[in-house]
Amino acid sequence: MKTAVITGGLGFVGQRLCEKLLKEGYKVRIFSRGTYKGPKRKNVEVVKVDYSNIAALRANLEGVNVVFHLAACLFGYNYQDFYKANVGVSKNLCAAAQGVLGLESFVYLSSQAAAGPAKDKNHPIDETCKPDPVSDYGRTKLGAEEYVLALQDIHRVILRAPVVFGKNDSGVSKIASWVKRGLMVNTSSGETYFNFIYVEDLVNALFQASTLSMANGQVFFVGEDKSYSWTYFITTMAEKMGVSKPFMFTLPLWALKIVAWCYENLAKIFKFTPALNYDKVREAAIKGDWVFTSKKWNTLTHQKFTPLEQALEESFK
Repeated sequence: MKTAVITGGLGFVGQRLCEKLLKEGYKVRIFSRGTYKGPKRKNVEVVKVDYSNIAALRANLEGVNVVFHLAACLFGYNYQDFYKANVGVSKNLCAAAQGVLGLESFVYLSSQAAAGPAKDKNHPIDETCKPDPVSDYGRTKLGAEEYVLALQDIHRVILRAPVVFGKNDSGVSKIASWVKRGLMVNTSSGETYFNFIYVEDLVNALFQASTLSMANGQVFFVGEDKSYSWTYFITTMAEKMGVSKPFMFTLPLWALKIVAWCYENLAKIFKFTPALNYDKVREAAIKGDWVFTSKKWNTLTHQKFTPLEQALEESFK
């Protein structure tokens, strides 16, 4: 029986990947920064790790066949926060993984933010485009990619995902709660276009990436190869939830910065993860659209992605 490590395995995507791996006959070892107090499960081990300790990381990788590196900082308070969690952790994890006997594969979940936005919805970016991240999150995810690609003698693949959603997703659930209230404050123009990916499709892509020899050493965009406006996304979500379309308005950039500043400081005081911060405002302020084509991945794997409408229905039914 093979063993897989998942960093960020207690998160939204990580939990679903864990289920997928168990069904495929794997043992799962989850790396966690904190002490796990949940129930024990057959073939699942949760290990508290210190990502600054390379020797200890290497010891915890002994006997492991594949690493799925999902852990990341989505909402930091400054560049140092993002760098430490995204670049620093990835650098140390790759250093620990190098040379571990039996470790065959390393899959890194990166982000569309590492590549940056497209000029407009009619010119989606692809893997041949020079990355141009506009946020600290995007810059540090791109920095982490470099360490993964530098691994030697290990099957390594990077997947760049767009907006991820699915049932019980904390991020989309926050949006859904505002949709239920009938109000939606846009962080960008409601007509900005985005790619999306249903969490179950992302999990299947991650698993394929770990086993597909032709993907070795490559970076891929993954997601439904179709873009949608933010207005359409929210309108369709409301429809699938059985509620009226919320009133949607866009705040000017200066107002968004004030809201982000207030939200960040409240998050520091009350110790919760902010849904909006300065870094997200940077991404919202771009001129262009967050669109790409996943043709490279689709051509290689023939994976079928769930259409947005169907995925939203499955998420909120």
